[in-house]
Amino acid sequence: MIADTASILLVGLVAVVIYLTVLWAALAFYVWRDARRRSTSQTFVAFATLLGLFPYLGALVYLVLRPPRTLEEDRALALEEQALLEPSFDGILTRPCPTCGREIEQEFIICPYCRTQFARRCTNCDRSLRLGWSVCPYCATDVGAHSLTRAGH
Repeated sequence: MIADTASILLVGLVAVVIYLTVLWAALAFYVWRDARRRSTSQTFVAFATLLGLFPYLGALVYLVLRPPRTLEEDRALALEEQALLEPSFDGILTRPCPTCGREIEQEFIICPYCRTQFARRCTNCDRSLRLGWSVCPYCATDVGAHSLTRAGH
């Protein structure tokens, strides 16, 4: 009876040791793979791998010291920032409306959202004129001066 209990305890102890060994190897592999995803530096990857080989505590230390983002996340963030800084994708130059602040095309003479008029057309050459101009600078036609107002008011 005592021999059976001892063999059961021995089998249980061997199972726990195998489990802890597999867990340690899995943690070391995770640290190595995660370090490769977060840095291009071979020195950092080697240091992280050595740290991961230190049983259990090494993986915890690595989790505290590792870079916050993966290389893929850094690339995605850089592309997102680049997309936000570039002008509109369709090649149309835009500007904010001085009244409502919405983006409108550079060539608009009236805001389609709030109907604020910023320019008008020359009756002779059909070029865009600012409201304060009394003469067309393109064809020298006398156009008179208008004040900056909201259209229809």
